[in-house]
Amino acid sequence: MDATRTQRSRPTSTTGSAVRPTKPSVGQLPASGAVDHWSAILFYSMGFGTIAVGILLFAVLLAVSLYGQFLWTFTQWDGSSIRLTPFKSLAYFIILGTFVGGMCVGLWCFSGAAWRNRKATRSSTARRTR
Repeated sequence: MDATRTQRSRPTSTTGSAVRPTKPSVGQLPASGAVDHWSAILFYSMGFGTIAVGILLFAVLLAVSLYGQFLWTFTQWDGSSIRLTPFKSLAYFIILGTFVGGMCVGLWCFSGAAWRNRKATRSSTARRTR
């Protein structure tokens, strides 16, 4: 050993014996790291739904900005005669539908249905090569 280095002592327990890492007992299985509880899967899926609503709102913002940049500047049509009150329930339905759709995609991904091994279905006729 080099003279500049000092040797460290091993950690000891309160009884004075060296501490050894514990091994899992025979009955215990090591954690797989997979998300198993249904509430965690549902919570993560709701995050997918929230991201989907965020993407929808960004698309609406983009559409309004493009309208303001191009359509309004060239036509001077500002749409002041349009009333949006009749479309309020439709807007809520679209937002809720986007959230539910994103949540279903999240459930599909986190439940493992997207990653299951599926048997390749081949047609009975073989490919013809020339």
